[in-house]
Amino acid sequence: MLRNSEVRIRTVFQTIPLGIIIASGTGIIESASPACLELFKCTYADLHQRNLQDLFLSEGSLIDHLSGLGTDAKEFTAIRRDCTQFPASLKACQLAGVTVPGMLVVVEDVTAKHELERMKEEFLSMMTHDLRAPVASVKTFLELIAENIYDDKQDELKRRSRSIANDVGRLINMISSLLDLHKLEAGRLQLCEEAVAVNSIVLESTESLMSLSERRGVPLNVLPASQDLLVMADKNYTIQVLVNLLSNALKFSPKGSPVTISLEPSEEFVKVTVSDKGRGIPKDFQNRLFNRFEQVQLSDARALGGSGLGLAFSKSIIEQQGGRIGVESEPGQGCDFWFTLRRVSA
Repeated sequence: MLRNSEVRIRTVFQTIPLGIIIASGTGIIESASPACLELFKCTYADLHQRNLQDLFLSEGSLIDHLSGLGTDAKEFTAIRRDCTQFPASLKACQLAGVTVPGMLVVVEDVTAKHELERMKEEFLSMMTHDLRAPVASVKTFLELIAENIYDDKQDELKRRSRSIANDVGRLINMISSLLDLHKLEAGRLQLCEEAVAVNSIVLESTESLMSLSERRGVPLNVLPASQDLLVMADKNYTIQVLVNLLSNALKFSPKGSPVTISLEPSEEFVKVTVSDKGRGIPKDFQNRLFNRFEQVQLSDARALGGSGLGLAFSKSIIEQQGGRIGVESEPGQGCDFWFTLRRVSA
């Protein structure tokens, strides 16, 4: 019976995803779980007989901090073998019923938690701006109408009405994208895939953006491609993906510099690429670009509109259709956003 208990405890110690350290009462490490070795990117020999104080930055004695935790957790900066750092949440308890006093320390990497908090703060900041500004404009506009300010200014009334309509439309699109993304990831958004001409997707997408293209002085250039290219896709949602990529390219392209759409067929897929000559995207940001609420600069959302949802939504749509999506970019040399759709034989 005792043997079975020992085996179970050892199994838990070996497989639990949190880092576990067993140390003496003075903080000398006696044992560490495999997950802990993974957290610190080291071997057992690297940790054995080291002092806990060497692994975490703390003001004063780490042992004193851990002794006072009780059942609470506290964050410290952890130091890996290669000297890189990560935020770690520590819980500690004294080992009872043993001859030599000791402690058990549970280590959790909370990098993802911090990243989520950062994204949430940026999202709330963007949402506050995106919601407050147009709603305040609508309120002011209606008050001015009620005060008869525009009675003799019909041209100004029409111009102001179009501006307000654009603001409200942007809000509706943002809310719709958020709801659709949630439904898609929850498996509740049904895509109606069928054989569709990829040229029709490109045509309808570019037509919907002609006004933005003209307003920004950025031409849309569609490279010639075979007219009989068929793909398996939900046409409406795929148009939404391409419109999102094109509108981003239009926003960040210099005036007079065209945005180009090209099609590259292969045996199994058709690759759709949107190319621009804008400022490009830093290499260290490209892997995060398709996450929710991510934008290269928070000021982009304020100056150009957007909530950081479009690319995340696009990724989900394309992947659910069996394709892939990505970006190739060099800072200062523009971007190539691309996605693939499954090709259908004509």
